[in-house]
Amino acid sequence: MGCNHEKVICLNPYELIRKYQCEACREVMMCECEQEFAIKYLPHQLDFAQELGTRNRLPVTIGFQKRVCNKCKGLPEMITPVAEGYGRTTKIVRYYWREIFFETTRRFGEWLNGRDNIDWLVAVSKYKDVHKEIEKKVIEEIKKLHQVAPKYTFQEESQQEIITKYRVEIINLDGCYVKQNSGRVKLFKYGALFSVEQYVAEHFKEQGYKVLFTESVPFHILFGVLMWSLIQHHSDPRNRTVGFGDRNAFDKGVPGDIVWVILPEDFGTSGYAERRARKIAEHLNALPNDKDELLWTFEHWIKPSEPLRQYLWAHRQNDIQITRKIVEILPIKAIIKILNYLAGDYWHRFCGWPDLLVYNDHNFFFVEVKSSGDSLSEDQKNWIRGNSEHLQLPFKLIKVHKKKVIGLGQE
Repeated sequence: MGCNHEKVICLNPYELIRKYQCEACREVMMCECEQEFAIKYLPHQLDFAQELGTRNRLPVTIGFQKRVCNKCKGLPEMITPVAEGYGRTTKIVRYYWREIFFETTRRFGEWLNGRDNIDWLVAVSKYKDVHKEIEKKVIEEIKKLHQVAPKYTFQEESQQEIITKYRVEIINLDGCYVKQNSGRVKLFKYGALFSVEQYVAEHFKEQGYKVLFTESVPFHILFGVLMWSLIQHHSDPRNRTVGFGDRNAFDKGVPGDIVWVILPEDFGTSGYAERRARKIAEHLNALPNDKDELLWTFEHWIKPSEPLRQYLWAHRQNDIQITRKIVEILPIKAIIKILNYLAGDYWHRFCGWPDLLVYNDHNFFFVEVKSSGDSLSEDQKNWIRGNSEHLQLPFKLIKVHKKKVIGLGQE
């Protein structure tokens, strides 16, 4: 008697066409409820599954089967929100990303039928305004439906829960805000306009500190420069060659050559960290424990790390200058912690780093700046969580409250 596949594991909930592995017979399959859509729109995704965490490619062995997914079994659907990013800042978009894609693609395919005999993926670029309008309507419909019959519960810790749970130190400042029609928030001080980050930087400078504007990219550079020789090492059996467009040419808006880099298939995942744990530890232990030697290493590895850094969008010279300063400021133990933290799950940890590094000759701390009414993003919450559990770097959250609001010309 054949297996009925009662207990299955979803190999990667972030794939559009999800694949499942039966715990009993170990066969890999898809759910029949997605068959028509998958064959019509995503036939290139039906032969293999890419396992979450390891990125291992597993062949689909028995195609589409009945009653495989939770929905077909009458069970609650998996809650798998995607990270915040361009075009997906709202919870509706982040939680209902699959539903939005499926319904938008169906409607766009229906609109395209009879109008143009080209592949729908090509048509998305050709008729991007139409596709965008359809997507907008779908999102609005899902938003209304969620209000009366929510499919997902938004399971995210609030800003206050994060602050309380991880004992985040908060410094409250008052500021004179300038009312503007558009653009970033500005504050008035010393007869000049400042961004909220600049305003906070001035506050610490008055206390005798120096301030470095950081955010996330310099830490990507730190990782790329000091870890490239491990990540691209020829001994890694899962290495393969990856090609992408030259980032410098992209910045200039001109055509560029293809940049080739050797990367492990599972790079940036927790599975990579588990698989290469011993090699990561050996590499970190081999880094210089003298600051001058570490700076020398950083300088001499900037050039050979360029392909990896371009892949990570960590290539701009001004960011390299900031990173060099970070290496000068931070204790070597802190640098090693940062490298190990990013190596542990890069794609889930590379965003949300604080705005400022505040320091003097005796100590340092990181600062996240929030203007009045602003709140922590999910990436920033994730960094605070990771800092508390892994990095343990000194950190403060600065809130700049509205003491006064003036209009332009009233300064």
